[in-house]
Amino acid sequence: MKQFKIVAALTLIFCLLAACGSNNSQNASSPSPSQSASAQPSDNAGNDNAGNGNAADDQVYLVEGIRGLSNTYYTNWIKGGQNFAKSVGIGEDHFIIMENQGSSEKQLSDIKAIVARTNGNVVFNLDPNEANDVKAIAEFLDQHNVPFVTWWNKPDDLWPWDTKSWVMHITFDNFTSGYKTAEIAMQNMKTPYKGKIIAIQGLLGNTAAIERFEGFKAALEKYPDVELVSAQPADWSDTKAFQLMSNELVKTPDVDAVWTANDSMALGAIQALKAVGLAGKIPVTGVDGTPQMFDAIKNGEATATVLSDAYLQGGLGLAIALAAKKGELNVNELPKEKRAWMAEAEVITKENVDQFYNDFYVNEPNYSWDQEHFFDRFMGPVK
Repeated sequence: MKQFKIVAALTLIFCLLAACGSNNSQNASSPSPSQSASAQPSDNAGNDNAGNGNAADDQVYLVEGIRGLSNTYYTNWIKGGQNFAKSVGIGEDHFIIMENQGSSEKQLSDIKAIVARTNGNVVFNLDPNEANDVKAIAEFLDQHNVPFVTWWNKPDDLWPWDTKSWVMHITFDNFTSGYKTAEIAMQNMKTPYKGKIIAIQGLLGNTAAIERFEGFKAALEKYPDVELVSAQPADWSDTKAFQLMSNELVKTPDVDAVWTANDSMALGAIQALKAVGLAGKIPVTGVDGTPQMFDAIKNGEATATVLSDAYLQGGLGLAIALAAKKGELNVNELPKEKRAWMAEAEVITKENVDQFYNDFYVNEPNYSWDQEHFFDRFMGPVK
């Protein structure tokens, strides 16, 4: 009877989530639809913003290539990009939001369409859908001498200095993020470092997902009394994480902790825990530092996240790519460690969540996008 009630409750709330779409989309302060290049890439990508691609238009187009605005991590990314564009006098008509919606094919098709429509007078700041996508992107943009910066994802055997147009690759220490959040989840079990844990992974071909899970597994090896009962991907989706977690709760109702590879999936897992009255009773961790996850930490439903600062990513990537296009940044003079590097991130728990919430979401971050500040968050080279 108890198991039947759990299934019924989970079925009801899953239907509600499916009707409403992603729970993040309800809270996202998304840019206007005219700024998005997400629909029908081969015909309309960048159409609203890129005008007719007039060769007489000397102002450079700025493109933010992201997964999708349903995740508030990316709405904060876009806010950072818009702040940079405003700081250099580039208006909304030259600011393009390119959503790949989890499709590598759409991503490349959109890039090609935007380059055509802008006559190549454009720079890209990209979060590639998967690591292996970068090769095709670099090959195409090299042909058109279009500078681009990447975040998070790159193949192990390809580097910016192997290409003409790939200016820089920046990421965060995903292994450490995965390790620290796993350790915090295990520490907050009813019996610290002893019990059952569920791991919800990101997109399996994604560098960040791979490295964060490696960090998780390292923590698991350190604490042998923690039993991993399930490790499955939810592809960064809160809805998929909700469904996955709902199924796992039926099989393992006595779970002691939940580790997830990003905040969207953590929030989906929390919704599943709410359905059976377990939210706030089981530690849940994520990565990204979204405002919804900060709220969950403040109200006790989540335990930790890692703030990787999407606002900084949105502005800094464009600033670097534009400086390279204008000849203000000569990447050939940079050491390799400054062409592929890791930026500092911050672990957020109940001890510091109020401070960072105020600094990043009550007040807008105040960054300088000048070249002398490009490496302010430099932590070390990507290895």
